Amino acid sequence: MIENIDERFKIGASHTIGSHLLPGAPIESIHTMVKQRIKITLAPCSEVLKAIKEKKLDLGFIESPLFDKHLKYTLWREDEMVLCAKKQLPKVLSKEDLKYCRIICHEKGSQERAFIEEFFKTQEISLDDFDASSQVSNATAIIQSIKWSSPLAPITAVAIVSKMAIEYELKYDDLYSSSINNQSLYKKLYIVYREDSNYSEVISQIVEELLKL
Repeated sequence: MIENIDERFKIGASHTIGSHLLPGAPIESIHTMVKQRIKITLAPCSEVLKAIKEKKLDLGFIESPLFDKHLKYTLWREDEMVLCAKKQLPKVLSKEDLKYCRIICHEKGSQERAFIEEFFKTQEISLDDFDASSQVSNATAIIQSIKWSSPLAPITAVAIVSKMAIEYELKYDDLYSSSINNQSLYKKLYIVYREDSNYSEVISQIVEELLKL
C-alpha cells in the first residue's frame, strides 16, 4: 500500500520503469523542472493508479492498459519485449525449441503475466510448452535470475523482458535476445496524472520534456 508520508514530489512507477527506464536523463529532467526533492515508489500499476486518484502520488508511470476516466494518460513510448537468455540462442525460436527452455515469469494474476500469456495465445503456445516455469515478484528479479543462471545448463533459463531494461547487458554480450516465431512484441508505457493536481503546470512541462527524450 502506498502511503502519503511527506511533501516531496511523489512519483509512482512499475518495477520495470522505475528500476530501468526512469534512471538517468528522465529523472534528471524531472528533478530540474520540479526543483525539489523527489520520492519514487515502485509498485504494481494498479496501486500506482489508486494512489494518484487518492492524491498520494503526483505523477505515475505504468505499463498496463488500466484506464480510469478520472485520470489523464499520455503515451510515453513503446517498449519492445524480447526473450533473453544467458547464452546465445537462435535468433528465432519455434514452439519445438521451447521444450529445451525454462521460463522465468511474473507471478500468476499480475498484469505483466497476463500480457505475456495473451501474446502466447496469439502464437498458439503456453507455459506448458516450456520444459518448466518458475515465477518471481518483479522484472528486476527476473532479469537478475537470468543473469545468474548457468549458460552451460542443459535446460536454458529464459524470460521475456523489456529490451531497454537489458540494453547494457545486450551491448556487452552479458545477455542475448531472441524472438518467438519471429514475432515482435511491444508494450505501451504511459504517463499518468490528475488534471487537478497542485503540480498541474509543472507536470505539463514534464510530460512535454519526456516526450522529447
